Amino acid sequence: MLQGDQAFLTWEFHFRFRGWDTRNTQCVRGATHLRFNAEGLIVLHRDYWDAAEELYEKLPIVGRLMRWLRGRMRSAEQR
Repeated sequence: MLQGDQAFLTWEFHFRFRGWDTRNTQCVRGATHLRFNAEGLIVLHRDYWDAAEELYEKLPIVGRLMRWLRGRMRSAEQR
């Protein structure tokens, strides 16, 4: 999306962890905000993505802990 001197775009970053099965590709989804100056050069570049959901939960040990914590938070919200 482009409006005036700003742009917003979404992206996907595909990767796999070294030593994992090549079919086990991971994906991190995010968005980028860009702002341009009068010459059309980028003067601001900021990426937005949810590290907990998009990356940490996909790590073997950390992921198990993150999923457990998310489940506990959902349980607490329902009370």
